[in-house]
Amino acid sequence: MRLKVLLADNEQAVQIQVARHLSDRGYDVFSAVSVDEINTLLNVHSFDAVFLDVKLSNGESINLIRDIRSKQKECAVIVISDISDVATAVHAMKSGAENFITKSQGIEGLKLFIQRDLELVALRKKDTTVRRLQMNPGKPYFGDSQQIKTVYNYAGIAAKNSAVVLLTGETGTGKGVLAKWIHDNSSVRAGNFVELNCSALRGDLLRSELYGHVKGSFTSAIKDRTGLIEAARGGTLFLDEIGDMDMEVQAELLKTIEEKKFRRVGDNVLRSSDFRLICATNRDLKEMSDRGSFRSDLYYRICVFPIEMPALRERHEDILGYTDYFLKAYGYNHFPLDKSLLSALTAYPWLGNIRELRNTIERALILSQGKNLEIDHFPGLKGENLLELIGAVDCQKDEIWNLNEIGRRHIQRALSFFNDKLKACHALGITPNALNQRLG
Repeated sequence: MRLKVLLADNEQAVQIQVARHLSDRGYDVFSAVSVDEINTLLNVHSFDAVFLDVKLSNGESINLIRDIRSKQKECAVIVISDISDVATAVHAMKSGAENFITKSQGIEGLKLFIQRDLELVALRKKDTTVRRLQMNPGKPYFGDSQQIKTVYNYAGIAAKNSAVVLLTGETGTGKGVLAKWIHDNSSVRAGNFVELNCSALRGDLLRSELYGHVKGSFTSAIKDRTGLIEAARGGTLFLDEIGDMDMEVQAELLKTIEEKKFRRVGDNVLRSSDFRLICATNRDLKEMSDRGSFRSDLYYRICVFPIEMPALRERHEDILGYTDYFLKAYGYNHFPLDKSLLSALTAYPWLGNIRELRNTIERALILSQGKNLEIDHFPGLKGENLLELIGAVDCQKDEIWNLNEIGRRHIQRALSFFNDKLKACHALGITPNALNQRLG
């Protein structure tokens, strides 16, 4: 069966070359250069995969991801960008994209990554039993590094009191898992653990989700609805990505936290809800409050007990532990893994952190089809990594043992090799601001 692919790219040269490449390999390829053309094609055809350029001729295509997934649930959506922008990648993955590909590796690299994604789509179509692996539930694993032991100790303290907890750190570091652990080990564990991603909703929709509404309060309010704050009574309310919350809703939330009272949208009845609050963000709320994009009074109210989740690349010793944990959770029992595979897993920067590692392992298990895992089942790990390209600092030779100095030299080597700040940041797995800070 030929897969039907929609390729939406605003660069005609890229679109022609990729379309020809895919057509030669047996795919039915449709092209679009605007949001309107995408919508027209979606109304006529059912696609197996859609490749979306971040910026098309008349709008941000990334906003289409949720619409595509709602209309064509089995369709894989892969976002393409001409820059290695972590924030854009995060936004794309939150919106429902399966992958994020950059054009920085050139047209041949782009074709290779697209081909790999389509091979996985074809595999899932062929064998529905591996369309989505299921993990066996069990005790969460956080790691054994000193950094995560400190986090674990803080979480234990947080679980023993009712103070508001603010979890910070990059996307994919496990903030949601830690929030659930705190709830499960707290005095309110018998109550509900209610979660809301604040980046998914805006304005009245977010307000309605939090506070509920009464019938007729707005056009689509066809019946009374209980909000999440009310549902969390006696339990925990977890607000993920709180930095994306509208300013107007922030003001209402602050009052609710202080008074534990609220009103449903369109209602005059004052209700109460005594809940434990845990918030999470991948943004710098202090910086946001300083420049006025996040309420400073709310920031100081929720930053009572902050816990920062370290990035996975900052604790390489935990990578193999997570690998073992995920493999066993998926039912894999062919151990030990090949040493070359373990080395590749450890050397990879894991920009998407634990979430990327988990998804990579799931993908590898699908590709392996029940056989022993090999490095060929991990597309992307076999390529040249930064250490192979520019070499690590030889501490013994240079007699340098200070970690900050080693990191500074490592960054300088990357900048020298790539001759491009964004590419160097992407390879190093850090933001431009973090790069500047580490160079001093």
